[in-house]
Amino acid sequence: MTSPRIILTAAAVVALAGAFTSASASDLSASADVVRSNVAGHPYQNGGVTKAQVVDMEHHMKPYDLRLTFSEGKHNAYAADLKLHITDAAGKRVFTLEQAGPLTDVSLPAGHYTVVADFGGVKRSGSIDVKPGEPANLYLHWPKDET
Repeated sequence: MTSPRIILTAAAVVALAGAFTSASASDLSASADVVRSNVAGHPYQNGGVTKAQVVDMEHHMKPYDLRLTFSEGKHNAYAADLKLHITDAAGKRVFTLEQAGPLTDVSLPAGHYTVVADFGGVKRSGSIDVKPGEPANLYLHWPKDET
């Protein structure tokens, strides 16, 4: 006959395992969507959907010269899944990302760049100068009724 003590212990183990699995999954998802990689020799980080991701990206901002921020609507909600292209002063495409935003940080050499982002079939662009030791910021916005 199984003692009540063993049944209680087994039930406690199952409950704790379930709680641990749930906690681990939520801890991992807090910054799991921040991508750090390299495109055409240019390191980048991309993400920022949650507050934890924004904090994580800001903590790792040092190697990046350019911060791009994408938003939509009258309340400036973050916009993600944009198609991003960056060209240099000669018009040569130097960086492309198919699922950018809402924050994309890129390491580029000093120079003049044009940024084009497509969100929902609507393109926005801007020009920016990247200077040594001076992080550059470019903000692109889409009114909600255009996307």
